[in-house]
Amino acid sequence: MSKRNFPFLLFLFLMSCVTIQAQSPKIEYIAHAAFVIESSQGTRVVLDPYHSYRQMGFTFPEDISADFVLITHPHYDHDGSQYFSKNTPVYRDAGAYQFKDIVFKGIASKHSFAEQIGKSGNQNYNTIWVVEVDGIKIAHLGDNEVPTTEEVKQLADVDYIIGHPRDAYFTLFPNAVYIPNHYLLPEITKHKNWMQPVDGWLTDKKGVVQLATNTYKLIQDEASTKILVFTPSSFVQEWSQEYYAALAAMKEGSELQKASGDFEMILTAYDKAIMLAPYVMDGYYAKAVTLSRKQNYQETIAVLQKAFVAVPDMDWGVEAKARALLAEAYIATNQSTLAYSQYVWLSRHDRIVNRMTIEKAEAFIKNYLANK
Repeated sequence: MSKRNFPFLLFLFLMSCVTIQAQSPKIEYIAHAAFVIESSQGTRVVLDPYHSYRQMGFTFPEDISADFVLITHPHYDHDGSQYFSKNTPVYRDAGAYQFKDIVFKGIASKHSFAEQIGKSGNQNYNTIWVVEVDGIKIAHLGDNEVPTTEEVKQLADVDYIIGHPRDAYFTLFPNAVYIPNHYLLPEITKHKNWMQPVDGWLTDKKGVVQLATNTYKLIQDEASTKILVFTPSSFVQEWSQEYYAALAAMKEGSELQKASGDFEMILTAYDKAIMLAPYVMDGYYAKAVTLSRKQNYQETIAVLQKAFVAVPDMDWGVEAKARALLAEAYIATNQSTLAYSQYVWLSRHDRIVNRMTIEKAEAFIKNYLANK
């Protein structure tokens, strides 16, 4: 080989390495139950993005790009789909689908403690998502109850399983690499919630690989890896001190309601929460509920109307409750047409809204249209 050709051949070799690397699909961990799967062609699907200001202790990163979004169930820690463009397709229901080069299917299942959740009218379904990318299958269990025999059968050929850190889940899929999620992340936040760190569950487990990064190149056949533990994204940020102060103000208002019931002091606490975190719905909603209980309906309406302008990306659950409360305030002030518009929104979101609220909305809509 001549020295003249060596630089050119080296260039071709390096380019081929880049091409091979680019052709590998990958999975990215954001935090909690949120993951991104990217195909070799660059198609990106986000699974179970969470809401920034509900229990987690940390925010969902800005500017996470997605070609489409998959939601296992409509709870705040799995459904932050409002952070994406309204033009971004969002899938919730079981079925077989394809988006560009990614094939995926949803398997209808139940949320853990489904019966208890359902008694209050809250949504208790859970869609298990199986994403096939470049011949590799990844399943996200969401908050599934222990999978049924039929569900396990449908997941038998999956290469990677994303699920809770529970032995009951892990042992059902001996041929798949297990990716635990949905656990406390003390390395990100000091906020405590109902979860525990994953370390305890990992004790005595074999084949554990703990990654120093949040990104992993997917492989068809893992030889010795049984459990893959990711580091959360560096773009995930702990709640600000202002938001922690807003939570304290919310707690103060709630405790005042239980103790003294001092109306003005309660409103002052909620106003403080709104001032500290005007981008979060909770303070507005708590104040509106307090006003509504005193039958101050015009003020209730004013607070909620302000909130819908001030809060661009509110949690679905809080938004649904706020719209239901706003509809009731419109009815109390003889503004049926405005109440109708809120109930229409609620009825159109029947896969995320409390079923009792939907029934109330549909009854109002039927009566309203009958009397027009």
